[in-house]
Amino acid sequence: MSLPICPSGCTSNLPEFDFNLCNPTLNAGQIAKIFFTTVGNPMIDWSSAAEWASRIDNNSTGASSIRTLIGIGDMPAPTTTDKEISLGRKVFGKRSFVVNFRVDESSAITHDAFRQMQCTNGNYLVWLETRDHLLWGDNAGIEAAIKVDQVIPEAYSDYVTYQITITWDAQFMPKRETSPITDTTGDQF
Repeated sequence: MSLPICPSGCTSNLPEFDFNLCNPTLNAGQIAKIFFTTVGNPMIDWSSAAEWASRIDNNSTGASSIRTLIGIGDMPAPTTTDKEISLGRKVFGKRSFVVNFRVDESSAITHDAFRQMQCTNGNYLVWLETRDHLLWGDNAGIEAAIKVDQVIPEAYSDYVTYQITITWDAQFMPKRETSPITDTTGDQF
């Protein structure tokens, strides 16, 4: 993942911002899709619609295939461990990120796939896409652990769901761009 260029020594950089009082840029929330593949299979160009189209496949046995989960999720503010050291200086630790994602489709194939994912420690390369068609992750994706749990509700009128928890530690929030991913009709979902 490309990283911001940080100053050396005790100086702080002064980054450029973009605010518009009359026409602010706002992006809706809600993570709607999770894309993931095995560690060691990053994207060559994550901004390429052709590369995404050639790799997204929920049932291929190819090692570089990318799986897609559709659901509803969020990513709250990460936690950090900050320490005060000598002379009152602050050292900021890495951020611990968590994505909470709920999958509400529970076919037998999906259920078995989630069971299969419980065999390992769950480390994958992950990309996140919002309903506003923003994509997080960069060429390298986000190397993260994916934990899957099933929720069977008490009420008959509610549906069985799968609670996905994605966790990783990093100094910076993931890189973001407009998603080049389209569905089979050529539209972004």
